Amino acid sequence: MNGGDSMKKSEKALSALITFGLALAFVSAAALFALHYNEWFVTEELSANAAVSFSDVSGSRVTLNMENKGVAAGISDEALSEMNIYGFPTGDSPYFIYVEKGAHTLSIFEKDAYGLYTKRVYTWSTATGKTNLLTPVGTFAVGEKEEWHTWPAKTVSPYATKYYASDNHYGGLFIHGPIYGYKAFYSLFENSARKIGTNCSSGCLRTEAEAAYFIYEMCPEGTQVKIVEGSPLGFTPDRIVVPFNQLHQPSLERFVNPSKELSRIEFAEESHTMALGEQYNPELIITPEDAGYIDLNWTTNNPAIIKLSGESIWAVGTGYAIVTATTKDNGLSASILINVVVHNVDTSDAPPDVSGKMKEDNSRITDDYKPLDEKLIYLTVNGEKFAINQSVKPLIQNLGPKYYQKQPAQSCAYDGLDRFFNYSSANGGYCSISTVPMLADGGDAICEIEFRNYTDADFCSSMGIKLGDSLYDIKRAYGPFYTEITMEDEKHPENSFVRVTYWAGKANDPGVPSMYFTLDPDTKKVKGMGIYSSKNMG
Repeated sequence: MNGGDSMKKSEKALSALITFGLALAFVSAAALFALHYNEWFVTEELSANAAVSFSDVSGSRVTLNMENKGVAAGISDEALSEMNIYGFPTGDSPYFIYVEKGAHTLSIFEKDAYGLYTKRVYTWSTATGKTNLLTPVGTFAVGEKEEWHTWPAKTVSPYATKYYASDNHYGGLFIHGPIYGYKAFYSLFENSARKIGTNCSSGCLRTEAEAAYFIYEMCPEGTQVKIVEGSPLGFTPDRIVVPFNQLHQPSLERFVNPSKELSRIEFAEESHTMALGEQYNPELIITPEDAGYIDLNWTTNNPAIIKLSGESIWAVGTGYAIVTATTKDNGLSASILINVVVHNVDTSDAPPDVSGKMKEDNSRITDDYKPLDEKLIYLTVNGEKFAINQSVKPLIQNLGPKYYQKQPAQSCAYDGLDRFFNYSSANGGYCSISTVPMLADGGDAICEIEFRNYTDADFCSSMGIKLGDSLYDIKRAYGPFYTEITMEDEKHPENSFVRVTYWAGKANDPGVPSMYFTLDPDTKKVKGMGIYSSKNMG
């Protein structure tokens, strides 16, 4: 009896032990299955969900730092393409858009030889939602597009491409450029560009104008957009965001005509002489000649003498300045010396030779030349009079709380900063104001005020000349003694103009206060006016 009981107890213990072993084996198998589930069965979402510390890029092939990296390295490209471990979809679009919220980057991929989106074209910075949930994670598709999208505040953004439809979010979430005051690139809200690369949007992907333009032009409807948390691929922007780059309509030339390796760049001239008010587009010689698109940074050591607009040089003051062009990819540079002078005039005691017209017979005005009374060198803005050397503060207050760009530069003649205030209006017009810190209290005094097709203020000359008036109206108000120059812009004919200037003294002398009118070269109708004098610049 005791022996039988003992055997039964042993059998029960062995049975329990076997049961425990089987349970342990099952639990281990389940854990192993769960641990390797993604590796064995999931391919499409693997890269989005895996913890990735870095990526290796070898040619057009991207290998992620995952558990199966060793496996991927040991198989053929064809087999690798079939596995599609990248998590990138296949599709008909030539491109695929990949957004990493952690890195605040937007990357464009094109297809490799196997039809997979593994070849990175470019990476830009992008802003995402102020909170993490505002910019959704997932795979979306390019939808409808707008060249300019209007926001509730009546501001606009260029090249808006919808990627997520929503009835309660301004019509959806978009990939779009920075924020502008009007449908004009010079009306940029600079702070909106500086915040690209941060969490600052309401859910949209606010990126550089060039990136938004690329998607707008090159990524057809249906192009897939994948947004992931963190930085699975770890890409960084190919360049930093510079607000100046957002002030001009972007170009796709460098994508459709990529540059080859450059060995040298140089200007066709070592130096160039310009007349005050002129524009100059220097010729740049590159080696090799067929290098394709060249991405350049343009700088000057003296913004008081010249202003740069893209590749155009504008003479705004007399003296010397150096302009330097530097390639953005390999740092090659070239410089040209610019000498800005006044127009050639008679410097003898004889009356100045003025190129204006008394009649329509192009006759010169010499013997009977009469300067304009300096008391007439002023503009009336919204009923208030503003003249040279006056404090700029009342004028800024007069123009109202509209957005303007303020660009400071170290003054050449005073202790402080020269400033440039640039306003823009909805029709593409602008108001530009330049100042120097010459007032007794250190305040800014007006050097120049210029209006060009500006519609956000009621302005006119001292004798009542307004936009749309004719050259005949100007001569009837101020007389026949003026200088006239014609500025032609072959690339942008709409920027060409005729400038008629009245001088309160010796003609063409930049130290003499002047009033000028900008006319359409075809109609001779007024499209702008201004007052200027550099005599307060030392």
